Amino acid sequence: MLGEVIRILAAASAVGRDHYFTTLFSQSEAQAGPCTARSTIYTANVAAGLMLHQFTRWLRGLAVDTDTNLNLLSGELTVV
Repeated sequence: MLGEVIRILAAASAVGRDHYFTTLFSQSEAQAGPCTARSTIYTANVAAGLMLHQFTRWLRGLAVDTDTNLNLLSGELTVV
């Protein structure tokens, strides 16, 4: 967990699984950040809630959002 940007990927169908593999990158490409940016525990709690929301939608047979981005600093939510 780094900073206050969350990305939730849900692979509930063949399309979602195919999309998931396009999002992978090597560790050397990962964003580095200061130690204080790693201590934003509430961001992990928000991410857990968003993941649980996708899981319950899947259980109910509803459409699942394949790629969700939430920037808590700017208040921007993007659903693909």
